[in-house]
Amino acid sequence: MTKEKENNSPIVINVGGETFGFKVPGHAEIKFYYDTGADSLYEASRNLILACAADREGIKKVISQKPAVVPQIAVNLLRIAGTGMEVKLENFPSTAADS
Repeated sequence: MTKEKENNSPIVINVGGETFGFKVPGHAEIKFYYDTGADSLYEASRNLILACAADREGIKKVISQKPAVVPQIAVNLLRIAGTGMEVKLENFPSTAADS
């Protein structure tokens, strides 16, 4: 992610050494994805992450390689919605594919 995109994103999340910016999810987005927009909690979380991501293609790649980060990122987006707080999710072991 470029520094410009990072600086324009109210929420910055570091996942395994990569930085991703997210817009703050609005009440309507949260309600849509968690009440009516998906068949599972995982799918709702994934859709919310993609809707809020500044770099959709980059985050798609990460969540397809490491699906366990999806609920963690979604929980953090929901927890800090509206605060602009920075979150770091860095304690993920590297897989053989990462090296």
